[in-house]
Amino acid sequence: MPPIGSLSYGSAALTFLALTALLATAWRGRMQGALLVAACGLSAVWAAAAAFQAALGEPSAIVVFALEAARDFGLLLFVGALVRSQIGANQPFPLVLRSLLLGSYVLPILLILILITTIASDAAPRTWLGYDARILLSVFIAITGLVLLEQFYKRSPPDLRWGIKFLCIGIGGIFAYDLALYTDALLFKQIDADLWFARGFVDVALIPLIAVSIARNPQWSLEVFVSRSVVFHSTALLLAGAYLLVIALGGYYLRVFGGDWGVVARNAFVFVGLLAMVITVFSGQMRAQLRVFINKHFFSSKYDYRQEWLRLIRELSLDASGGRLEERAIRAVAEMVDSPAGALWVRRGSLQFVSVQSYGRAEFGEGTEPIDGALPKFLQEWQWVINLEEYQRDPLAYEGLALPGWLRGLSQAWLVVPLMLQAELYGFLVLAKPRAKRDFNWEDIDLLKTAGRQVAIHLAQARSASDLAQSRQFEAFNRLSAYVVHDLKNLVSQLALVVKNAEKHKHNPAFMDDAIRTVDNAAGRMTRLLSQLRAGVTTIERKQRVELASALASVVQDKANGKPVPTVETAVPGLYVEADHDRLVSVLGHIVQNAQDATPDSGHVRLRLERDETAAVIEIADNGSGMDQTFIETRLFKPFDTTKGLSGMGIGAYEAKEFIEHLGGTVHVHSVVGQGTVFRLRVPVVVNE
Repeated sequence: MPPIGSLSYGSAALTFLALTALLATAWRGRMQGALLVAACGLSAVWAAAAAFQAALGEPSAIVVFALEAARDFGLLLFVGALVRSQIGANQPFPLVLRSLLLGSYVLPILLILILITTIASDAAPRTWLGYDARILLSVFIAITGLVLLEQFYKRSPPDLRWGIKFLCIGIGGIFAYDLALYTDALLFKQIDADLWFARGFVDVALIPLIAVSIARNPQWSLEVFVSRSVVFHSTALLLAGAYLLVIALGGYYLRVFGGDWGVVARNAFVFVGLLAMVITVFSGQMRAQLRVFINKHFFSSKYDYRQEWLRLIRELSLDASGGRLEERAIRAVAEMVDSPAGALWVRRGSLQFVSVQSYGRAEFGEGTEPIDGALPKFLQEWQWVINLEEYQRDPLAYEGLALPGWLRGLSQAWLVVPLMLQAELYGFLVLAKPRAKRDFNWEDIDLLKTAGRQVAIHLAQARSASDLAQSRQFEAFNRLSAYVVHDLKNLVSQLALVVKNAEKHKHNPAFMDDAIRTVDNAAGRMTRLLSQLRAGVTTIERKQRVELASALASVVQDKANGKPVPTVETAVPGLYVEADHDRLVSVLGHIVQNAQDATPDSGHVRLRLERDETAAVIEIADNGSGMDQTFIETRLFKPFDTTKGLSGMGIGAYEAKEFIEHLGGTVHVHSVVGQGTVFRLRVPVVVNE
């Protein structure tokens, strides 16, 4: 069998040589990469020597054993370096690993020294315990390699095992086959020729696994790319070979145990098996599934997902200077697949999708699509990227899809990408054909589907923010309207009280002077309120220095016509706050009005103004009906919650609290049911210059 041995080891030598050359050109100077290059190079030399010796008819020559020991030494050094990298500088080195690493160094070197001595002395191979020493040491080396790989894999974090499993399988397969070979040799006191000659083919099958694992681990300072086409055809060839082997074994079984019909059954079985293989080879679906399997499980991603994701988020997060969000979204997704143009359709209302933005070419910016149309239904149900070129070739691949007329009219349309917001179709993108012909596979689809979801989230958030801003404008306007109406209600009450008292005191000059002042004050306040309402939410408070003692006097004067008449017990002069004078008077007036409403005519409403460190303290106390603590905590400052029935609006206390806190102050309320209430307002004072 020397020709087969030469072919076996020759194939292994060429494969190891190719991997060595690839690694050497990609090496970037780190120790792990150097050890890997050396191990592959020694493997190539060993396989070449084995092929040469097989051609000469001396497969188990001493030189081949020496080179094999050197190969094992290189592989063990590489695996040992990986194991050492897992142990931190400050962590204790386990005894098991120290013993394994020592054995991985000593055993190959010992074997090499024994073989060199044997070659130099031209003596027969040494024997230990009645066994050939070189075979016994080879068994120990194989066991050491397998245990070291097991320790390496077991100690690796679970999230990193994806990158190293093929390396462990590849190198572990080499050591496992060696273990089987030399264990058999120990049992039968000679090396089995069939096992020896098959070893080269076994290594050829294991080398691609090592290459894939290297490509998955750039931290080994190697940038290795294994052609998908090569792996696809190699895998297909390997599967075909395995299938043919199964057919051959089946045919052999039928011939031996089939009796009189054995030959006929064998021929029929082999023919049917070959026919099935031919049908499978020419099946496009099977080839596509095999290609997807290889791409998913043997290769790093087609895209640098980190870069793609960062670029997408950066585009979507730009401010308005980068263009409208809709245009940036189209551009970000289109650039992922080299598309020069596109358009965005977004759901508007409950009836249709509307084209809201185009990018690149104007023809992509027109058209509407009803929500119950075939296109939105397909996108909603399948959440799938539609490849229009594939649709033209095979419409049955998109079951139930009928393209709308406006989409069929877009000659450059290529992809339709759904924008899914949770489980709902928020919109979709139509992208133009790429600048250059490119493959479109499952990885492009996954990337576009994920990007579409992210775009949908950003568009929905932007729309929600816009709706919220608009709602807040309406809210601010409505709040201002409520304040104005509340103030108007109080002014109307004052004017109604003047009219009521006019019948009795209209001939009293003092009353008439007071009534005119009240009407004039009310007219002025109404004018200011109407101007605020006309200006809407853009009204800016006219802040000024307000002397609190005079403000309290104005409040008492405004409420003097009510019962009980409010009084100012104490008022420290010279305390100033920076506020809108009219609104401050209005807010204090609301509290006084509420106190009057809660107090019988025979009671009292008293105001005090004092200074507390850096703040002015305003107290408005009454001996009215009072409130319990639950009402104060849950209802007093709740807007539009009132106990006055239709005569109240429930925003006086709420407005007072909002205004005082806006000035940097606080509002504290103490009340006892049946005894009265005290409003205590602390407002920061400013120095009067």
